Amino acid sequence: ENHYAIQIATGKDEKERLKAISQMVYGKRVDGLIFLYAQEEDPLVKLVADEQFPFLILGKSLSPFIPLVDNDNVQAGFDATEYFIKKGCKRIAFIGGTKKLFVTQDRLKGYELALKQHQLPIDPNLTYFATEFLEDNGYRFSKLLFEHDPNIDAIITIDSLLAAGVCDYIAKHQLDVPVLSFDSVNPKLNLAAYVDINSLELGRVSFETILQIINDAKNNKQICYRQLIGHKIIEK
Repeated sequence: ENHYAIQIATGKDEKERLKAISQMVYGKRVDGLIFLYAQEEDPLVKLVADEQFPFLILGKSLSPFIPLVDNDNVQAGFDATEYFIKKGCKRIAFIGGTKKLFVTQDRLKGYELALKQHQLPIDPNLTYFATEFLEDNGYRFSKLLFEHDPNIDAIITIDSLLAAGVCDYIAKHQLDVPVLSFDSVNPKLNLAAYVDINSLELGRVSFETILQIINDAKNNKQICYRQLIGHKIIEK
């Protein structure tokens, strides 16, 4: 409809990704950029911000001057935890991604806030953080969790690949422990529920917003757009 093509930049590490983004920006290969992740002190974001190149983050930024589209991940983490608390669970484990990612930080914060509000203890031994979203990590962390506390009665994961490993461990050991994950479509896993983060709306609003930012730049306008997309818990 808007006659735009999509170009994707990836890399095995930060150095490669920075090189790819630099070529896009300085070579004027694209009109705007959408970052599909958000982490602390990201040199890629700093590069495009310093160059005043049109961009937005699909995620969170601590700077009030960075345009973004995101979920309220603190509230989503709170809601996921409270979902289990209201079902009588008291020993709820949390498996997240690397702590550098804002999405992990925020969902963990929501998890801890829900435990505090319902006067449940925060046990650091019930939280694990994966450097990569891999099924093997979900399985390995589940093993460590149940070795530490066989009375765990619910597990929250922030990614479906981690959840797949958790579900595999639970099935193989014939445990009756509910699992909840975050996704945008109904995961084909044995979950109690999942938090629908509404990825289609995140993508639609992100694209519409980057188009507006590109047009603003052509007209020498600077407006920082920041929008939150709602989530909901869907029981399976």
